[in-house]
Amino acid sequence: MDEENKEISETFLELAKNELKIESIDKEVEQYKIRKMESVYNERDTLIEKIPSFWKIVLSQHLDFANYIRASDFKYIDAIDKITVKYASDIEKIGSFSITFHFNEIKDDFPAQIISKNFKLMKNVPDQKKSGQDNEEENTEETKFDEIELEEKLTSEISDVQWPKEYNSINPDLIKDKKSPEGKKSYRQGMKSFFGWFRWTGLKPGKEFPHGDSLATLLSEDLYPYCVKYYTEAQRDFADEDSYSDDTSEEGIDLSEEEQDNEEPAKKKIHTS
Repeated sequence: MDEENKEISETFLELAKNELKIESIDKEVEQYKIRKMESVYNERDTLIEKIPSFWKIVLSQHLDFANYIRASDFKYIDAIDKITVKYASDIEKIGSFSITFHFNEIKDDFPAQIISKNFKLMKNVPDQKKSGQDNEEENTEETKFDEIELEEKLTSEISDVQWPKEYNSINPDLIKDKKSPEGKKSYRQGMKSFFGWFRWTGLKPGKEFPHGDSLATLLSEDLYPYCVKYYTEAQRDFADEDSYSDDTSEEGIDLSEEEQDNEEPAKKKIHTS
């Protein structure tokens, strides 16, 4: 290795160490925020419980959330009475969190239950084969830098859930023959349902709930922290719709100007000889 390449390699290592310092500070800042916000979130959760259908309104009106949910799932989304998120505050566990859902009963179909799902970050280590001792020695410095720069990915554990009876035909635990065409189809449908998300681990790409990590991030970083904002916006939209409905029902819609606009160009096309 010539002097120039050696200097560049050493610089990369110094940059890697600097990145670790930045990451450490970021975690300390996040830790401070989590600990300061914990009691505030707890207070807010208690206040929200006094508002009927709070989470039903927030979830049903959030367009991004709707992108992850099948139409048939909203019957059960509406049964969610409470959602809480707990963020890990230990410096070594920053980025980990748990989401807890409180479901109301749907008679003869779905039992009331509380379901928690835990998430944690882990290093996403690529599966690379060593190509020989010589090559390994040449890339030692770069390898050290790469190890420091490894991306983290969100993972989870399977949560215990009592599925709705209406979903018995697509409940993965009740499908006896998962290898038959019909069994495979039913299994895929079940894994794509909201209840399939509780089985998501992040370790079986293509075989689990699609984009399960994105849904978890949406809930923990957007829906839960800003739920009051979304509820307020939804209420404002409802009020605007009611106001518009009252105006149009009492006064009617004046179409005279629109009709004149439509008629005017037509008159210009008339020619007399």
